[in-house]
Amino acid sequence: MILRTLQVGQLASNCYVVGCERTRQGIVIDPGADATLIQRAIDEADLQIDLIVLTHYHFDHIQAVGPLQESTGAELAIHMQEADLLQEPPALFRYFQPDIPTLQADRLLTDGEHLTVGDLEIEVLHTPGHSPGGISLYIASEKVVFSGDTLFREGIGRTDFPGGDMNTLAASIRERLYTLDDETEVYSGHGPKTTIGWEKGRNPFVRV
Repeated sequence: MILRTLQVGQLASNCYVVGCERTRQGIVIDPGADATLIQRAIDEADLQIDLIVLTHYHFDHIQAVGPLQESTGAELAIHMQEADLLQEPPALFRYFQPDIPTLQADRLLTDGEHLTVGDLEIEVLHTPGHSPGGISLYIASEKVVFSGDTLFREGIGRTDFPGGDMNTLAASIRERLYTLDDETEVYSGHGPKTTIGWEKGRNPFVRV
């Protein structure tokens, strides 16, 4: 698997460029800003990007979607519960980011769906709580999960934005993420990577 991690935007969101080594097919996860930087990583990895996947609709994860769609021709995918929110984000978000783009999803994802990227099979896990349609993307063959803003290294996503709920978030982490192998590496929406085993034993917010 090809994996490039990029910190983008003022909130230092993590954007991931993921690809298949054999076919050079790839996806971009959460292009939050800095489209030129992301495109450079795509070009350096020699990938064909056919899909951009959003783990959730929040403004700090979507700012570079438009430019990347123009440069790659990729479709945009998000959980079905958040497609409308790409069209009409909460007014509160414009306080933080006045120029939030209006985006149209091409593909609506559901829990348990599988995305094929060359030889990679990516399972969509619905992990709401930070947002109603938040998802994580699990690649079992690589023991890797991209958790968006659901789970961080010794942290969790905030639940005070519209559609957030702490009990729902905790349930998502316990029932969907903590059930993965302890060795599974967690690549989150902000901050450094971690592992499921580390978080089960040391995350101060959600423990087993």
